Amino acid sequence: MTPIRPLLRALWLVPLALLAAACGGSDDTPGGEPALYRIDAADAAADAEPAGWLFGTIHALPSGARWDRPAIDDALARSGVLMVEIADLDPDQVRDSFARLSVDTTLPPLDQRVSPEYRDELDELLDDAGVSGRQFRHVESWAAAISLSAMVQGQSGIDPDAGVDKALIARYAPRRVVGLETVDEQFAIFDRMDQDAQQDLLESLLADRDSDPAEMADAWLAGDTDALAGLMDMGLGDGESDRSLRKALLTDRNARWVEPITAAMQRGEQPFVAVGAGHVGGSDGLIALLSARDWRVSRIR
Repeated sequence: MTPIRPLLRALWLVPLALLAAACGGSDDTPGGEPALYRIDAADAAADAEPAGWLFGTIHALPSGARWDRPAIDDALARSGVLMVEIADLDPDQVRDSFARLSVDTTLPPLDQRVSPEYRDELDELLDDAGVSGRQFRHVESWAAAISLSAMVQGQSGIDPDAGVDKALIARYAPRRVVGLETVDEQFAIFDRMDQDAQQDLLESLLADRDSDPAEMADAWLAGDTDALAGLMDMGLGDGESDRSLRKALLTDRNARWVEPITAAMQRGEQPFVAVGAGHVGGSDGLIALLSARDWRVSRIR
């Protein structure tokens, strides 16, 4: 079984970050230079205005992390619309959606939904999170994994209130912000997983307990796209369940998102597209999909 929690960190779904705030560095955190890309038409002149920008975000960071830089400020000022995964980050809506999709009264106890070799680790994780397995009696395994991961991340110095998406949306107001999907659609990705895949997700969380939760944030702040890709690969192996998870979390969503992004650029809106960093690179990432549609994507150094 391949550890899946690095994948959750790479995507760091917006609702997961907000759940951490609901469940729940320092001010001298060094600044960074996260990767920012400009998008141009393939036949654009060298001095043409960009058709848009692509920014791979991370939805929670160490408290006090400084990620802004002049190139980002300039792109935001010149853009005509901000495109994000979810435009309305209302915590009440997130909790309501999570509650509606995560309950199943026919489930066995949580400890019976993991293999015997993981039950001690589950007990320890529950203790660390300060909760009881009884609280997850009717909670689906995918939701238990996300909730427990959020609780543990919230105790590790990773701060959902320091998330880039929330900061960008707040800064962009009152200009137009467009969501590429809804809270319900994000949680539904997990809710559609079969029981075996949900068990893999929960057990992967237990198997990955000793990893450093700040590793993904450090790579993102440094703009180290190779390190980010490596961490993504840790969460996506070659097994059938891994391929299915990648398809649901990355491939299918990227294919849906590239259409409205392309349409906005064709209308001359110069979108600033800010989505989880895990969606940017790779053969099924947004850079590859845009390139296949005759857009030129280049990193701004």
